[in-house]
Amino acid sequence: MWNELFEKFDCDTPHRIQAVFSSIFIIQNRMQTAGEKIQTQISMKQWLLLAMAGSCPEPRTLTNLGTLMGCSRQNVKKLASALEKQGYIRLLSGANNSVQIEFTEKAFEYAAEMNERHAQTLRLLFEDFSEEEIDQLFRLYSKLYKGLDRVENYAKELNDHEKSEEE
Repeated sequence: MWNELFEKFDCDTPHRIQAVFSSIFIIQNRMQTAGEKIQTQISMKQWLLLAMAGSCPEPRTLTNLGTLMGCSRQNVKKLASALEKQGYIRLLSGANNSVQIEFTEKAFEYAAEMNERHAQTLRLLFEDFSEEEIDQLFRLYSKLYKGLDRVENYAKELNDHEKSEEE
């Protein structure tokens, strides 16, 4: 099915851009669906929060994690509260009314238990790529993030302009 999309849109650059843009969402949906069948104890978004918290510099605040994950503090709080109820993390009060995440033993056990499944998932996902292609994809994602920064700035400008017109 996906190959039909690529065949249909592989005619010129504007169509390829549309296909790449659509593919970002399709890949996200398919990864979430597959990931939640591979690991059934927590959602993929909860897993992402744990993974980001594991690589987040101290302090691991909800605000810092929201920035890393590209979502609001409120969304991170909702995910973190569910993980806390399940016993994977503790939410601790930090400086300036911040909330910090601390891993529990259950989180470390879960990570060890799921390590091979996660490694196999990455192997399967990237087995058709050479090292050079992975390096290139990594660099291309960096460019995509720069473009996303511009889109976010554009959205903010539009929002600010609409608010100023209302006043």
